[in-house]
Amino acid sequence: MMKETAIRRNGNFIKFISANALANLGNWFDYVGVLILFRYSWNADPILIALIPIMYAIPSIVLGQFAGVFADQRNKRKILIYSDWARALLTLFLAFSPSLFIALPILLLRSTVGVISLPAQQGLISKIVEDKDIMKAVTINGSISQLAKVIGPLIGGSFVSIFSPEFSIILNTISFVISGLILSRLQIKDQAKKGNSGVKEQYVFLSLWKEGWSIVFNSKILLASIIFGIFSTLTIQMIDVQMVTLFSVVFPNVPEVTGWAISAIGIGSLLIVLLLNHLEKIQKYGWFFGTGGLLIGIMTGGFGYLQEYNIILLAIILAFIGGIGNGITLTTINYLVQTEPPKEAIGRISSIIDSILSILFIAGPLLGGLMIKQLGVLKAFQTIGLGLTIIGLTGILLQKLIWNRNQPATKDIIQYEQDKDVETLKEYVKDKQKKSKSATPS
Repeated sequence: MMKETAIRRNGNFIKFISANALANLGNWFDYVGVLILFRYSWNADPILIALIPIMYAIPSIVLGQFAGVFADQRNKRKILIYSDWARALLTLFLAFSPSLFIALPILLLRSTVGVISLPAQQGLISKIVEDKDIMKAVTINGSISQLAKVIGPLIGGSFVSIFSPEFSIILNTISFVISGLILSRLQIKDQAKKGNSGVKEQYVFLSLWKEGWSIVFNSKILLASIIFGIFSTLTIQMIDVQMVTLFSVVFPNVPEVTGWAISAIGIGSLLIVLLLNHLEKIQKYGWFFGTGGLLIGIMTGGFGYLQEYNIILLAIILAFIGGIGNGITLTTINYLVQTEPPKEAIGRISSIIDSILSILFIAGPLLGGLMIKQLGVLKAFQTIGLGLTIIGLTGILLQKLIWNRNQPATKDIIQYEQDKDVETLKEYVKDKQKKSKSATPS
């Protein structure tokens, strides 16, 4: 209780999560509005709908890792403020787009401006809360975000029904503006490192980027989580944006069901994140990643059988189950990023993970769109649901094998984080392993 009270009295943290919650709320207004605009107003087919997450993913793939290095070296608060305000303007342009062929480039440009936000946010958390409160901060922030995911689609879907998808998108413009204003009130001595000019700055930049990858390769936990995430994320992305396609087939006269389902996912995520808030730390990542994938698989596979029952309540229940899995997965990822890498490298590591997974945000929707074209939307959901279930069970059953900590502690890597030579770091790790073996009693 004392820990919770301490973090809730942290004015900077309260402002941070308030701004983040508001931006998330607006994003969900936006997301529902864009999906309904594309499918119901512009009659986009599954392939064109699959381009929506691709517009979000391309900037992360191309610029994500460099954005992480930049965020680690600059004032994170200012980055978030300017990013919010720039996206507010682009969102306003999006609301008045006359066709999807103009909306898609705007989505791409807005995502490009926002690519710097994730590493800046991750890096800022460690500057405004103490180490012992990291799990609390991650779960509280996650709870607020999931609450936005519950409220956002419901309100956004209601505004779509009463007004229009464009009105729901405009609300996101307002959210971004206010979020930036709140962040401008933060009182933080952000220890941004000033870059040097010319060749020296370029050398430092590349060295920091190389150092981020060395941390990943020398941390089995990070590497195993990324590899597991590649398989599960690819499968999830094949159907994520296609829920609106599924519901337009099963419930053609009820477009609001997309917003309801997303809200149900948010409720499930919120409840499990609140439950996880009681944990001090996460030790067995396989149980968490595996259970998350399993529950999302149950939701996806269940969606594939909805037409046999044509019951909206069943869709909501399945979405709730998937939401629990989603909440477990997101909390685990956020905790992993905050605790496994060195503090000074959090922005870089989060960007590396984000850029790798963003590649799947392109491959997944395209594969999903093609699968729906070939098999039909219901059969595609059934097949992908089975695949996700198998991946989840693999994570649970092979937890000890995949996430075994038979490696140097992360703190050993942190000790040498200033060493920009990857080979030197590898030699250090080998030396530590030899000393450990020689010290073991026979």
